[in-house]
Amino acid sequence: MPLMANPYVENVAFIKNQIVLAIRVNEYPENEVLEISGYATQSNGALAVFNDIKPVPRRNPDGTDYMYVKAFPSPPRQFMKGHAVTVVLRASRVWTTVLGGPQPEQEQPAEHAQEVAGQDQQGMAAEEGTRWSVPRVEAYAAPLPAGDAGQLAAGGGANFQGGA
Repeated sequence: MPLMANPYVENVAFIKNQIVLAIRVNEYPENEVLEISGYATQSNGALAVFNDIKPVPRRNPDGTDYMYVKAFPSPPRQFMKGHAVTVVLRASRVWTTVLGGPQPEQEQPAEHAQEVAGQDQQGMAAEEGTRWSVPRVEAYAAPLPAGDAGQLAAGGGANFQGGA
């Protein structure tokens, strides 16, 4: 009897030593930025973890839409022919929030303000109770330029207006 669930993962292939997943994303609007993450595994312990952030591409003429995600298998187990592949997948809209700490008091002496600013640039280890609660940027994520390996760095890059 055929499966009745929606077949979001329609194909898994082993190409150039990578697992490549074809994921149907018909339900999402074109250019919507999605994070596709999860893993593919086999019963022998083979595992490939994937995470990619990219926009939904244009629809094909037949109305279907696919995103392709690649992952390198994790050693030591290898994916084997003839064995089923289980894929656990999450597809979600990406919302990004950048939070900063409270701004230094305006009434501090100038030399202390420079000291605090210098510490902020160099970074200090967070102490117990440190909070980041001042919103700096809130936005739906934009796709990264080609060559960034599908990773989104929180609080940096050209995708953030206003930056951290």
